[in-house]
Amino acid sequence: MGKKDTISKEYLKQNVIFADAFNYYCYDGEKVIKPEDLMELDPTELAVIRKEMNRLITSKKMRDILKRCTIKRSKYATFVLLGIEAQSNIHYAMPVRDYLYDALNYAAQVEDIRKMHEEKNDLTEAEKLSGFSKNDKLIPVITLCICFDKKKWDAPRSLYDMFGEMDPRLAEYINDYKLNLITPDEIEDFSKFASELGAVMESIKVSDDKEMVHDIIKTRKNGIISDSTADMIRTFAGTNLVKKKAGGNIMISTGMQELMDDIRTEGKAEGLTEGETKGITKGEDLFASLIKAIGPDGKDFNKALNATPAQRKRLYKKYGITTPGTTTQN
Repeated sequence: MGKKDTISKEYLKQNVIFADAFNYYCYDGEKVIKPEDLMELDPTELAVIRKEMNRLITSKKMRDILKRCTIKRSKYATFVLLGIEAQSNIHYAMPVRDYLYDALNYAAQVEDIRKMHEEKNDLTEAEKLSGFSKNDKLIPVITLCICFDKKKWDAPRSLYDMFGEMDPRLAEYINDYKLNLITPDEIEDFSKFASELGAVMESIKVSDDKEMVHDIIKTRKNGIISDSTADMIRTFAGTNLVKKKAGGNIMISTGMQELMDDIRTEGKAEGLTEGETKGITKGEDLFASLIKAIGPDGKDFNKALNATPAQRKRLYKKYGITTPGTTTQN
């Protein structure tokens, strides 16, 4: 599992984020699913299928996240299984993948019910063939795909979309499977998210404009976001945030302001005499040249973001930056 997959899976496992995703998708943002009503389940989808001559076929797949939930609404209490598949990139066979997870889960439920009846020996002769009585019920399964790729989703959205041309008279007999999908490009109202998942998705959507990403975070309460949300934004929006507060939180507003103050100070320290404006511009250009020289994957990237003016000056020297946009080989 790659870094992006690991980070996104751990992020979505949080009950607050998990519930918010389903409330956004299924209830248009209404807080119907409560985090406290979710219970983590083993994400392994294992089905034991009985074949002729008592042969058993075992199929096993590992989905990302699976939780059990009791949705209480009005006089109804719906028992349901909710699964999330996190995608770092667009997946062109996603309908089949999610369909398989759901089918395996239903097959496993049937097998568990069969074993229960086998122990109780309470089925009629007709029911023994399937191991499933006419009064038995399955628990519904909903799988939601959340894609963190900023690109427009151009992959199939249903099983039908994966077929070529067919005789329309046959189409009505072929069962479809709809892909449940959340992708940043298609979200129009991010305020429908109650958790920081909305900030993550919006930051990805506007990731080409770093100032907009910073503005999104500043609109959070006191400009503070959780460390896990900051990791998601760093990973998928490519925006580095300045850590200013301990305890698992990131304060972006103060951090970015202090960073820009440092850069302006450096510009003035260059000895320009034509006014503060040129000093500020020079400092910002020097910093931009440094970031470009290091690259987002460079070992000194985070050091540059969090450096004091004196430390950054040493980095300018290390990377041979003497004027904006210019580097010299050491």
